[in-house]
Amino acid sequence: MTIFSRTPKATVADLDALRSELAQLRSELSKRTNELSLITAAANGIDQRITAIDTRLTNMTAELSHQLHELSSDIEEVAKRDSDSASSEALEQLRVSQTRIANEQARYEIAFRQDLAVIAEQLRKVK
Repeated sequence: MTIFSRTPKATVADLDALRSELAQLRSELSKRTNELSLITAAANGIDQRITAIDTRLTNMTAELSHQLHELSSDIEEVAKRDSDSASSEALEQLRVSQTRIANEQARYEIAFRQDLAVIAEQLRKVK
């Protein structure tokens, strides 16, 4: 009868198994780190593209708004000069069309920005 309960010492086979398992874990960690780096790089690339698209959209929207404003000024100027009914009717149609285009532009911009926000949120979740 032994007085003290002693756990048996690790054998060479036990140490080799631990070394092997540790090497596998290191290999798996390295693989996952590389995969994460690729995903992060891809997400950063997409994020930069979204930023570029947003900038272009903002510039295009500003330019279109500016052109619509110029068109409105031109319509007002023509309306002041011409007073026959055919011209008035044509000008009114231009105003209606201009308003419709401006409203469509606003709807498209809002929808596009919402889409960009959804994509950006998905990218943040991936990171």
